[in-house]
Parts: sequence; structure tokens; C-alpha cells
Amino acid sequence: MKRLRTSSSSDSSDNEAPSTSFSSNKYGSKPGTPASAQKKPAEVFRKDLISAMKLPDSHHISPEDYYLLADTWRQEWEKGVQVLASPDTIPQPSIRIIAEKPKEILFSRQRKYIQCWSQDSTETGYVNIKELAEAMCRYDLDDMDLYWLQELNIELGQMGEGFMDELTMERAMEALERKCHDNMNHAIETEEGLGIEYDEDVICDVCRSPDSEEGNDMVFCDKCNICVHQACYGIVKVPDGNWLCRTCVLGIDPQCILCPKKGGAMKATRAGTKWAHVSCALWIPEVSIACPERMEPITKVSHIPPSRWSLICSLCKLKTGACIQVRVEITTK
Repeated sequence: MKRLRTSSSSDSSDNEAPSTSFSSNKYGSKPGTPASAQKKPAEVFRKDLISAMKLPDSHHISPEDYYLLADTWRQEWEKGVQVLASPDTIPQPSIRIIAEKPKEILFSRQRKYIQCWSQDSTETGYVNIKELAEAMCRYDLDDMDLYWLQELNIELGQMGEGFMDELTMERAMEALERKCHDNMNHAIETEEGLGIEYDEDVICDVCRSPDSEEGNDMVFCDKCNICVHQACYGIVKVPDGNWLCRTCVLGIDPQCILCPKKGGAMKATRAGTKWAHVSCALWIPEVSIACPERMEPITKVSHIPPSRWSLICSLCKLKTGACIQVRVEITTK
């Protein structure tokens, strides 16, 4: 079977009338239905276009002008071309523009009933909400505050001063809370809110050096904020989370047995009942540290001569702890 290569229209077969085929089971009428009541088909299959493209095998044309159809098993092209039966009867679309409906205001509050801005002079019949809110105290005393106020009034009475009422104390507490809130916001916005670890001038509490190196970092206690080197305080490995010094772990604030100061980087003696600063143990020649790697415990405190315990420090003028002396033995520090 041959088919022309160039597309040909129905004009090429003027002598051949267009043929259409109808499917009886799809568009046909049921038996007994009047001819006037038959439903006209909306689409038809035109076969004249296919017939115009076919050529008999005996027709002599050049091979460049036709296609040779070799697959004759499924000749679906024989069904024809599906076209509209009556193109003139296609309904035309009609549109119309609908105006947008205005938004309905379900409720309108009259502004003359409430006044939310401050004026120099409030007219009669108006209520200034800001003035009422500022005049109202937001702090309420609890049972502990009332007990403290009662004890305060007793002391004021013994001093011959006037008593403090509950409203005055509530306003004082509110003023303090506002001041604290302002200070916290100021600290957050500025460098004051940064921790001690961000202070460039911080120094080690033991060696008093501000420098650190790899493997000997400066570690900060998350409770008392002391700063120590790993080697100075005997920290073998810095923990991933929070780190607390020895005294903060136990929750105590002991007195140093070698000086009159409290707090700082301290370690316990071998018995664990007495504490001393690591720097004090390093400065006093008789005292030593049992494990230099962990910088604890502090030992040989009993080797300090008894005469040194009775000396008065030339700096703080206190007779507490064990003073150190220069070689000339003229002054004590």
C-alpha cells in the first residue's frame, strides 16, 4: 500500500464525494424510536481524507513522492479522521464582569467612649487609660513580704522612725523591679552582659598571668567565676559541659588556713578538713603539693615554723595565717 508523501487536501479528489461513517451503537437510535426524535451526532469520522492519500500499487510515481506502509496488521488509520459534524452549531462562550462586593462592617466601635492617648488637659467625661495604668501598682506583697515588712516596722519603731505601709513597699518593689529590668536590658545590649570569659583583662587566679596556650587553656568556674589555667589548678581534661571548682562542687566557702582571704582557687589538705589557696601553697616554702599533675592535696602545712604563725602582715595588718619573710628578715609580707 502506498501513500503520498505530500499532504493533500480534499480538493485533490473533487470527483470523490466525502464519505462519513456512523457508529450505530453509539449514535444510532433504539428500535421503535421515531426518526424525528433521533439524536444528531456531534462528531463524525471522515474517510475521504484517508482515501485521497491512498494510491494503488499499479500507480507509477517516483519513490521520493510516497511512503510505503509495510505494517498491515493494525491499520488504525482506516477508521478515518474524527471531526465535528456541525461546526456552526458550537455554542459561543458568554462572560460578564461581576462587581466586587464591598466589605461589610459588622461592628464599629465609637472612639469617643475610650481615650488611649495622653493630653495636657483631660476633658470632663473622658478617662485617660494611661494615667490609670500608671497609677496602679503591679506588685503584690506575698506572705514573706508581709513578714519582712512587719519586722522592718518593729526596727523603725525602735529607731523612732515612721512606719512603712503596704502600698509604699509595693511601689518601692515595683520601682526596684523596673530599675533591674532596665539594667538587664542595658547589659544585654552592651558588653556589660558578657561573661567574665569575654574579659580581655582577666588573669589566672593562681599565676596571675593573662596568657594561655594550647593544652593549657584558661577555665572559668560556672558558679564563682574564678579563672585558672589547666596546669595551675590541675585540670587534666576540660569537661564538655559546666565546670565547677572544688569548693563550688561541695557548696562551701572555706577560710584559707594560710591567709585571711576567702574564695579563689583553693584545694583541700590531705585530711580534707582544711583548705588553702593554691597560690598560698606555692609561695610558702615549707608547704608542698602531693600530686603536681592534679595540684592536690596540699601537704606539709605542719612544717611551717610556729613563729611564722604569730607574725603580723605588713600589708593587711592582720595576724591570720602564715606570713612569708624575706631573706634579710626585716619586713614581713
